[in-house]
This record gives sequence, C-alpha cells and structure tokens, in this order.
Amino acid sequence: MVSLRSVAGRVAIGKLIGLIVGLVCLVFLPGFGFPVLSFFGLGTLIMFVLMGTLIGFVGQFDRHPALDFAMPWWFRGSAVGFAFMLMFVLLSYGSLEFIMQSSLIAWTGLQSPFWALIDGVIIGMLMAYCETRFAGEGSTLPLR
Repeated sequence: MVSLRSVAGRVAIGKLIGLIVGLVCLVFLPGFGFPVLSFFGLGTLIMFVLMGTLIGFVGQFDRHPALDFAMPWWFRGSAVGFAFMLMFVLLSYGSLEFIMQSSLIAWTGLQSPFWALIDGVIIGMLMAYCETRFAGEGSTLPLR
C-alpha cells in the first residue's frame, strides 16, 4: 500500500499531473495539424509523465547532495521542468516550429520554439508544488 506522505506518493502525484498535462496536449494536437496518436504526441505524453516522476524523486532532497545549498520546491520544479523542456525542444524542434507558426500561436509574436521553456518551468513548478503540498518533502520521507 502506498502512503500519500512518502516518496512513492510524490511520484504518483507527479505521474498523475504529467498524465493530465500530456493528455491535454494530445487533445489540442489536431488543432495544429497533427494526428492524436502521432510520435510527437506520444513523446509529449511520455515526457510529461517522466518529468513528474523525476520531480517526485528529487523531492527527497531539500539540500543539494554535492554542493550543499537549499533546494526549495520551486527551485527543484523549475530546474527539472526547464531541463526536460529544453531536451524536448532540441529533439522536436521542427514540429514545435510548425506549431509556433500556426495561426493559433503566431498572433502572439512568440515564434521561436524556445518560448516553450517557460511552459516547462511553470508546469515543473506546478508539479513540485502539488507533490510537496500533498506528499511532503525531504530526506525523512519514507519510501512507500
């Protein structure tokens, strides 16, 4: 049985939020000309689920293990979200460029796919906040 106040609880919350965000992205893909079950869509879904998982695991470190500085929830979430979204932008630059130039987004003037890094930071902070709020943080958390 998984206790909500544990590392496994953090991971479960992160996976759930990642699944929700990934499914929302899948729902909006046809508006940009992509089929729902494309490699891009499935990769997006998997990326958000893995982002939530990693943020859940990183939540057991309230201090950096090597450099010994404090890592509050907002720092952990934004750093992991930024790193995941940077990897995603670099690996799927062509598809994201096509999305950013669509009529749904082009009117904003945000034409570079690297604007998605802000989305990664915000989603990562949302995941870290929910995980910390409902499952706790720090090295004293039980594993299950």
